[in-house]
Amino acid sequence: MAGNVKSIILKILIFLILLSITVAILFSSFFKKVSIDVIGLPSSIIVSVLDNVKDFSTYIKDKKSLEDENKNLKKQIELLKLENQKLSYLKTENDELRKLLEFKNFYGFKRVLVAKVVGFSPDNWVDGFFIDLGKNEGIKEGDIVVSKGYLIGTVNLVGDRYSQVMSVNDKNFKITVRTRKTGEICFYNGLDYKKGVLRYVRPEQDIRLSDVVETTVVNSTISEGIPIGIVRKISTKEGEFFRDVEVETFYYPYNLNYVLVVQR
Repeated sequence: MAGNVKSIILKILIFLILLSITVAILFSSFFKKVSIDVIGLPSSIIVSVLDNVKDFSTYIKDKKSLEDENKNLKKQIELLKLENQKLSYLKTENDELRKLLEFKNFYGFKRVLVAKVVGFSPDNWVDGFFIDLGKNEGIKEGDIVVSKGYLIGTVNLVGDRYSQVMSVNDKNFKITVRTRKTGEICFYNGLDYKKGVLRYVRPEQDIRLSDVVETTVVNSTISEGIPIGIVRKISTKEGEFFRDVEVETFYYPYNLNYVLVVQR
């Protein structure tokens, strides 16, 4: 019986010692630090994962925002390019119209109209073109057409709202002309693209290379002194009385926009 009591007392004593040690450990700073670290470990991992998810989500949103902004900027750039092209076209158009006005004032034309080129001869662009003026505006056959200060043709067919212009390169275009330096009277005839010839040039006539061929009032209803082209070649064929004189014309159809119609 006494042995049982001792055994119970010993167990109680051991329990109390273990309890004291446990309490001491639980309330010690070391245990608190370790327990906090152990408990905080999973939470720090969760926080880190959440932060990464948040960062990734932010990255996706920023990327989408940048892509949208990039698309908008590209659209704005294209719109600016179109606007710039439009302004450039308007400037070119204004410059061309200003030159036509200066040409009108220089020659003192009284009855002139500005026409827009709306088409070209379906057979050959060098032969002629169409303008947006006709009988309704008072256009008549034989009215001369000039551009950039040069004679480029005459009206040869008139409709109510449109007219056809025969260019100085057309083989049917014929006019009395003179050379600017020497004043020699000649007969000009269209030939081909940027090309015409002077007909019936006598050997004694003073025709020179690089001389400007221009209109004259002699046997012509066209105003005097309007340039047509430049003498580029002079030759004499054996057995021929007249000399061959080739003229490079100023008519260039591929950048033609507005023209000046001088009414008779």
